[in-house]
Amino acid sequence: MVHAEERLALIECFERDGRAGRTVDVHAWPLTLGRALSNRMVLDDAYVAPRHASIGPDAQGRLVLTVLDTANGVAVDGRRHGAGSTCLLPEAGATLQLGQTRLRLRLPGETLAAEKPLPAAAAVATPWLLGLALLALALAELGLGLDPGADLTAWLPVVVGLPVAVAGWCGLWALLSKVFQHRFDFAGHLRITLPWMLAVQLTDAMLPPLAASLGWPWLWRLAAPLQVLLFALWLREHMVHVLPAYRRTVTAAVAAATLAGSAISLSFIHRATDSYSRAPYMSTLPLPATRLAGTVPPSVLVQDMARLAEPLAARAKKAREEDEDDGAADEE
Repeated sequence: MVHAEERLALIECFERDGRAGRTVDVHAWPLTLGRALSNRMVLDDAYVAPRHASIGPDAQGRLVLTVLDTANGVAVDGRRHGAGSTCLLPEAGATLQLGQTRLRLRLPGETLAAEKPLPAAAAVATPWLLGLALLALALAELGLGLDPGADLTAWLPVVVGLPVAVAGWCGLWALLSKVFQHRFDFAGHLRITLPWMLAVQLTDAMLPPLAASLGWPWLWRLAAPLQVLLFALWLREHMVHVLPAYRRTVTAAVAAATLAGSAISLSFIHRATDSYSRAPYMSTLPLPATRLAGTVPPSVLVQDMARLAEPLAARAKKAREEDEDDGAADEE
């Protein structure tokens, strides 16, 4: 039986899902790492040299990593060291990258993170409450758009379609968790989906009426970018849940995709409207009693509309010229 006082260090080998798998107790220094069977820790990695690295104390008793005969070197906490170099290891331990193998060196001087509490009873009921709130919001939006006297079948797309869509979305992410983490974590992805989906729906449902009530068009224009941002963060949470060891890579990939998609969307909007934002539009106006902004005399409206005459005339002229060019091309 190995006692804690006999263990000088512990080396954990991370799996591809970011969790620690194989562990090796260190009872004596030096510790050699590589593919050869003569090493204290044998690594089954084609990108690791037969004798890749060695860890041992120096004359002052400090742990030092020595990189041996390897072309790929060793990365210590993200910093690469080539063959023949040495690196003083922190007293709290370090993360080592040898080839495609990621190791964590744990030493007695490390500071452990606080214990995570188990989910409380209230947390278990939270997904149900969020799901009911999401369904109620979707039903309210559908009710505003339905014609008076609509039959019950008009409610089926929300009553049936919304739960099926949520289950399908979470099921796809759970399949990815099964591939990368070997566990079908449907509940975990459901806990991610419900609050983010509710936030996206609330943004779409609340900001336009609030903009109309306050008389702030910029608040209406803020709804679409805010929804894109929320969806990007929502997607990032799913991907980090699937690949916890690649948090930075996932964040960078989602940010790049969001910026690229936003740029393409803005280019299409500008091409269609000669502006980078669409004009505020609502299919149903809020009740007059909810309007909080002050009223203005009709003359102010006339003055504001007069400023639109010149740009509208320019657009009409451009449209006529394009029609004439198309007509001339057809005649040829």
